[in-house]
Amino acid sequence: MVLFWIAAVGCFAFGYYNTVMALRLFNAFGSAAGSWFLALIPLVMVFGGYLAAVRGKREMMYLYLAGELLFFVANLTYIYPQYLGRTLVNEEATVLKKRMDWMPGALDSIGSSNGTSSAVGRLQELRQHQTNLLTEIKYRGFGPNAKNELKKFNELAGSSYTQREDITTTAEKTNNLVDRWKRNTDQGIRDYLVRLNGNDMRAARMVAAKYDLDSLVDEYTPRIEEIIDDNSYVSIVTDSVRNNPQILTMKELTTKLDNIAISVNSAYGNTAIKPLVSGKETIAFPKTQKLGRIEHTLNSVWHRLGKLDTWGVIVICLLFDLLGPFLFYFYIRRPEDYYDEFPRTPWWKKRRGI
Repeated sequence: MVLFWIAAVGCFAFGYYNTVMALRLFNAFGSAAGSWFLALIPLVMVFGGYLAAVRGKREMMYLYLAGELLFFVANLTYIYPQYLGRTLVNEEATVLKKRMDWMPGALDSIGSSNGTSSAVGRLQELRQHQTNLLTEIKYRGFGPNAKNELKKFNELAGSSYTQREDITTTAEKTNNLVDRWKRNTDQGIRDYLVRLNGNDMRAARMVAAKYDLDSLVDEYTPRIEEIIDDNSYVSIVTDSVRNNPQILTMKELTTKLDNIAISVNSAYGNTAIKPLVSGKETIAFPKTQKLGRIEHTLNSVWHRLGKLDTWGVIVICLLFDLLGPFLFYFYIRRPEDYYDEFPRTPWWKKRRGI
C-alpha cells in the first residue's frame, strides 16, 4: 500500500515540476516564482481529487482527471520540444532545402508556358558569363578569356563596361578586383531588368524572380545544409528560441522564398507557386519559431502522429500523468463496504459531540 502511495505521489511531483517548467516559458506573473504558484492549481485538483476518491468519494475522480488533463497538456508542452526540438528544426530545414531545389524548375516551367522563357534564358546566360568572368579574374587575371567573357556579357546586358587593369600582384588586390567586377556585373544585370520592365512587365518580373532566386540559393544553401547536419541541443526558453540563429535563418529564407512566389503569382494572376505562409495559418512557417508554446506542440504532435518518437513522448506523459496514478487508485482505494461498517462523522458534528 505504502509503495503505491509513494509511486502515485511521485507521479504527481513529476507532473507538477514539468508544469512549472512549461509555465516558465510563458513567464507566468513575470517571475519564476509565478510558475510555481500557478502550477499549484492543477496539483491541488489532482492530489485533492485523488485523495478524496481514495477515501470513498468516487465522484471526485472527475476533479482528479480534470487536473491530470492540465498536467498532461503542460507536460507535453515542455517534454515534447525538449526531446524533439533538434529533430523539428532539422525537419523544417529539410523542407526549405527541398523548396529551394524545387523552385528554379517551377519558375522555368511557368516561364516556358507563358512565353517568357527567352528572357529567363538571357538572364541565365548573363549569370553564366558573370561567373566565368569572375573565375578568370580570380585565377588568371584579366587576360584574353576574361575580356571575351566581358564582351559577351556587354552584348547580352546592353552594357558598356571596359577593362582597365589586368595585372594583380597580391591576393588582396585580386580579391578587390573580383569584388569590384562582381558589383559591376550585378549592376549590369539590374539595368537589364529595368529595361526589360519597360518592354514586358511579366517577363521582367519572371526574370527578376529568377535572378533573386539564384542569388538566394547561392547564399542560403550552405547555411541550410549546416542546420540539417547539426545535432546540437535546441533550447526552448522563449528568448533562446526568439534569438536562435538557425531559426532566424529559416525565417529569413521563408520570407524571401514567399516574396518571390508572390511576385510571380501577381504577374501571372494565379497561384502557381503556393507560399509557405498563406496567412491563414495560426503558426507561420517556420513553425519552430514558436517552439515550446502550447499551440506549436499540439499542432506538431497532430501532424507527427505517424512518427514513433512522437508516440514515445505521448506515452511517457500519459503514463506519469494519467495511467500510473489511475491504476494505483484501484489498489489503494478503500473497500466499498468500509464506510458502511465505519460510517463517517462530519467534523462539525464531532465538535458538537454528536
